Amino acid sequence: MDCVVTAGGMPTEDDPMYAYTQGKPKALLPFGDRTMLERVIDALQDSKSVDNIVVVGLGSDMGMTFKRPVHHLPDNGSLVGNFIAGIAWLREQNPDLGVVLASSSDIPLITADMIDQLIELCQPLDADYYYTYVTKEAMEKRFPHSSRTYVKLKGLEIGGGDLGLMHASVIDSNRDLFEALANARKHAWKIAKVVGFKMLIKFLLRRLGVAELKVEAERILGGSVRIVELPFAELAMDADKPAQVDMLRAEFTNG
Repeated sequence: MDCVVTAGGMPTEDDPMYAYTQGKPKALLPFGDRTMLERVIDALQDSKSVDNIVVVGLGSDMGMTFKRPVHHLPDNGSLVGNFIAGIAWLREQNPDLGVVLASSSDIPLITADMIDQLIELCQPLDADYYYTYVTKEAMEKRFPHSSRTYVKLKGLEIGGGDLGLMHASVIDSNRDLFEALANARKHAWKIAKVVGFKMLIKFLLRRLGVAELKVEAERILGGSVRIVELPFAELAMDADKPAQVDMLRAEFTNG
């Protein structure tokens, strides 16, 4: 399976993360003796499930080293734009491209085994979209006080995963929708607003469970959807805030 890694994002001076990045891309933040992106790529390249990897957002390796060649593309201005650019490049190499793994570049604690177990959970890869999540309970048990953003469902609070799968053939027809969802991804109420009034009401009243979420997602996206609970909180624990960077860096110091 091929993989698109989105690595865009350069915090500006008014962003709390600027004190850490100092005008450089967030993907270059050091975690031990490797950058955050290098640690993500290390795990992907050690996975038995991942083949070609394209990193979108930097344009070059910027001095980083990898075990196998990685293709780099420049930033396209948005998370969805970067993902679509990565898919387009992979299609040029393989017109019959099927399900693709999508990864963010800010989950430095992932391992090859975690990736392989996730892909195994998604077999037989017969859906168009795979939405992954971790429960609040699982996240807080592994990373207490993680400051993670959660969506409140019926009887459950979840955080979206930073690894997901999608069939390459469906991305283009839903670009506007994906763009809107990406822009709203840190604000649960904005997500609900994007996907429609009926779903918004269910969401606000916490009448939307995982089963209902699947039905609504298939209606909105116009394709088959699988919702997968992540077995590892690390697959959803991103370094998005200074306190989260400190918490994740401590894992390497303590290890």
